[in-house]
Amino acid sequence: MNPVTKIFLLAAVLVLGASAPASAQAEAQGASQTTMSADKTNAGLASGAAFHASLNSSLDSKKSKPGDAVAAHTTENVKSQDKTVMPKGTKLVGHVTKASARAKGDPESELALVFDRAVLKNGEEVPLHVAIQAMAAEQPAASAPDSDLGAMGSAGSSAAGSGMSGGRGAVGGATSAAGSATGTVTNAAGAAGGTVNSTAGTATSVAGSSRGAVGGLDSAGQITSNSRGVFSMDGLNLNSAASNGTEGSVITSAGKNVHLDGGTRMLMVTQATSSK
Repeated sequence: MNPVTKIFLLAAVLVLGASAPASAQAEAQGASQTTMSADKTNAGLASGAAFHASLNSSLDSKKSKPGDAVAAHTTENVKSQDKTVMPKGTKLVGHVTKASARAKGDPESELALVFDRAVLKNGEEVPLHVAIQAMAAEQPAASAPDSDLGAMGSAGSSAAGSGMSGGRGAVGGATSAAGSATGTVTNAAGAAGGTVNSTAGTATSVAGSSRGAVGGLDSAGQITSNSRGVFSMDGLNLNSAASNGTEGSVITSAGKNVHLDGGTRMLMVTQATSSK
């Protein structure tokens, strides 16, 4: 091999050696940016993490229309790996995707909501992909507990809001305020004929739940983290199955309209983001 050819080959090797690390570095940087972007979604919370929130103002399917803004706020410090990612009072922003009053011939009225971002205290906006997994009536402020729980913990309400109004198909929980920690008591509002068992902070009851509801309220009236459905809100039902689509969480009623009071409590659960 002549000297000119050797020099040419050596130069080619040097060029390829220099470009390979640069290419690998670019790929690694791109992967890192993708990971950082993913961590920003849901404020870094893992899929399936539950936290408690409350509506800022009332909503009515007869008055609302698709696109109307909806606002709520967290009622606890939401944590991930012992770090607060959304402080108590963080604003949650969403919109109405569907609203209809029950007309003649319609089986139900509907109200569908999507919450798609959180506004942190410093003004930073964080994308959210959450579903409303459970709901309960507003809790009296005087009896609200002031504890900060983790993202997977239970938080939010009091025995005064423990769902003793009538309901249908109940499978879930409320407890009598007069219940002992270990005894069995009869619910004073037991029109359904149910007894309430209160044992070390857990509770079950047949009162005040939507059809197909699971879980409910604990002995302090708080929505438990495994609850699904509507509690202490007569005539309403919740379908979170559409949360992965465009409609979001759908609340229905056999009445003329779906009405949610300001202060309505919601158990939010983070959803996995769809990959493109």
